Amino acid sequence: MIEARKVNFEYSDVFSLKNINLKVEKGTILGIIGQSGSGKTTLLKMLAGLKDPSSGAIYLNKVPLEPPSKKLIAGHKQIKMVTQQNTLFPNISIAENIAYELRYFEKKYQSQRVNKLSKDLNISHLLTKFPRELSGGEIQRVMLAKAIADEPLVLLLDEPFANLDPIIKKKVLINLQSVLRKESIACIFVTHDIQDAFGLVDELFILKNGRMVQKGSSEVIYNSPKNKYVALLTGDGFMINIAGKESFVRAENIEIDDEGEYEATVTNNIFKGAFYEIIIDFQAISIYCLSKKPFVIGQTLRFKLTSIIHFD
Repeated sequence: MIEARKVNFEYSDVFSLKNINLKVEKGTILGIIGQSGSGKTTLLKMLAGLKDPSSGAIYLNKVPLEPPSKKLIAGHKQIKMVTQQNTLFPNISIAENIAYELRYFEKKYQSQRVNKLSKDLNISHLLTKFPRELSGGEIQRVMLAKAIADEPLVLLLDEPFANLDPIIKKKVLINLQSVLRKESIACIFVTHDIQDAFGLVDELFILKNGRMVQKGSSEVIYNSPKNKYVALLTGDGFMINIAGKESFVRAENIEIDDEGEYEATVTNNIFKGAFYEIIIDFQAISIYCLSKKPFVIGQTLRFKLTSIIHFD
């Protein structure tokens, strides 16, 4: 479907993206994560046809796409992009906003398509409203409907849900995944929050300083990160010394056990609803483990490690 082959982007004699190769098939979702400045948005803009690669090429269905420098209007009609920015027309209804993308189709099809997408994205009750009457989560769902209205092959998402509260975001992501599967759209989802990607994407692509440092399923990358950067980017954890070797341990793999091999002092308890985070002092650093009950501050406890990650 959409593919980047040996793509580089050079800015002021410095490579901000180096030798990027990726491929996303229809109906699948690729998540791209990395710290700020890692090149996520630049990569997305090249895939969208809004920036020229310094070298390499972007392909859609195995056909190389013309870069924006060779086109009168940048972008490609079969590739749509959604960002945090509200691009809805303020003075027409939501139904009219979505139908605008279908303005060259027959009215009957426009109506059918708008009704189908509004049902799939749970926005049927919003069709007669205006953008100013909508919440942030509602606006993002409408923008998704607008982006996929004319059945693009590829949908690019540049952190469109970053400002949504967690409950609304979860609902939007569930809707999104279902619709993308139904529509057989290839999707590339850029985020700095790994929790947005877990459960949504089929594959993760980790960027650091413009280079791909690891790719694979969420489960593989979370449980077998290649280095400290990937480990910390994909979830909480701690670097500790195990048998003279620096190792990485996630909080859920620190199990309180009276017969455990290691000993630490409790310094705090943080209530998290279904569990407590027990802050402990170990090897002169603060780490935490999970427990159904709080512990006395100053108490000594023992624990074992159920999984340890060693980096090459």
